Amino acid sequence: MLSPEIYSFLAAAGVQFKVHDHSPIVSFSDAKSVLPFDPGSMVKGLAFPLPNQAYAIVGMCAADRADYKKIGDTLGLRRTDLRATEPEEVVQTLHVMPGGVVPLPINGASVVFDLRVIELDTIYCGSGRTDTTLEIAAADLVRIAGSRFADLTKPQTPEE
Repeated sequence: MLSPEIYSFLAAAGVQFKVHDHSPIVSFSDAKSVLPFDPGSMVKGLAFPLPNQAYAIVGMCAADRADYKKIGDTLGLRRTDLRATEPEEVVQTLHVMPGGVVPLPINGASVVFDLRVIELDTIYCGSGRTDTTLEIAAADLVRIAGSRFADLTKPQTPEE
């Protein structure tokens, strides 16, 4: 089951999606071992508070490492002013569970996707909960998120 706000947002957007129930997961390592999906199609959502009391959600391939300098530059923040949203803040402000952040403009959040996300066909991502995964066409997700794109990750090393 999706969180009510995410379900309402997706229903109003008129896009097709599937919800997959599973045991709770909070990390990419958990997801790779528990979920039957292609790890290369998994997208994580990272939430960051902005100075104007709003939030930004960064969507990136789950296996990629965030480059906080690039994220700060994209959001118009100095690296030293960029911080991840605390778990209790995620619940209180975005109304989603930590580990279940979905890259959608829920509760006034803005969304920025890493460039590698647009290479995907299908995305498996957070649903607002840790015991369900949202499956959605990448083109639909990025369209309804009204998002921007930027290079937000660290370069991959040969062993990744």
